[in-house]
Amino acid sequence: MRNERGMTLLELLVAMAVFVVLGSSLVVFLRVGIDTWRIGEIRRETFERGSAILDQLEDDLRSVHSDAAHGKKNLVDVLMVCDYDENDRQRLRFVRSLAGETRHPITRNAGTYSGAKMDLDFENDALEAERGLLRAPGGLQEVVYLSDPDPARDLLWRGIRSPVGGERSILDPANLTVENGRVRHCRPFADGILHLQYRFWGGRTSAWVDGEGGMVAGWDSTRAIYDMGDGGYREESRHDPRDDVFPSRVQIVLVLRPARIQRFGKLTAAIDESDTELPLDLTQHYPEDAFPYVKLGDEWIRYESIRGRRLLGCERGVRGTTPTAHEVGTVAVFGQTFSRVVRIPAARDTTWSPR
Repeated sequence: MRNERGMTLLELLVAMAVFVVLGSSLVVFLRVGIDTWRIGEIRRETFERGSAILDQLEDDLRSVHSDAAHGKKNLVDVLMVCDYDENDRQRLRFVRSLAGETRHPITRNAGTYSGAKMDLDFENDALEAERGLLRAPGGLQEVVYLSDPDPARDLLWRGIRSPVGGERSILDPANLTVENGRVRHCRPFADGILHLQYRFWGGRTSAWVDGEGGMVAGWDSTRAIYDMGDGGYREESRHDPRDDVFPSRVQIVLVLRPARIQRFGKLTAAIDESDTELPLDLTQHYPEDAFPYVKLGDEWIRYESIRGRRLLGCERGVRGTTPTAHEVGTVAVFGQTFSRVVRIPAARDTTWSPR
């Protein structure tokens, strides 16, 4: 008769403990793996969005048309202006060359019939083209990029219009009116825009830095709409295309909100406009690269380092904002920053050579 011996209670407890340890370790590894995958997916989606936005901006800017010509009322129709809206955010307006005009399903029929009076401007374009009401684009198109009129919305609008010039020109902000939350002649181009900044390489620019010899914060090709601070501003220049200037390069800085919901840190103590440290309840995933910025309310803050749950060495009120006090619980928002420099083949200046 065989002597069959089972496991003792102690052996069962040891075996169960081993399985519990192995199972707990597996759960931890799975959780870390899922978190890593989730962060990777957020970054992938954000990078895809950022690339799509910058690609369209680059295509438009590389097609800038700089051959200024007189329009109606002796004004120059071809221009490039980057100024600020009522919320102190940049808006970019220019004329570009229109490629593939005869192949586009809408523009290929524009101007076919005499008496056409409507413009290609994101308003019933397909119907107007079908009825032969669209005027011929003439190979040029007005392009506008502007932030949503409501500061609480993070939308970027893109507008177009062909042919260029005239009283209905969208290069005139007076024609970009808002109706039922929509900017006329524009379509929502992207959302989740935390910050969008343009900087220009002008005739006196020698490096991509702020200050003397650095980047130009705005642009006016006519020298009569927006004062660039270079001493060339003259109201009478609005009628003279001979002294119009176009930059050789444009730097675009784009900050996007993460593609998916991501937890942001909140202030654990109130701060005033002079504090240089931000105490947060969470600092995980905050950027420590070349763009260490956070946004509290309407204020952008640049920090030097992260120690524990504090952002140290803060420079207040950057990116054109104003330092203000913030209460406990204010969310410190951060985003993914993209930067691209676009060359303008049609660069033009009366005093310096394109680079």
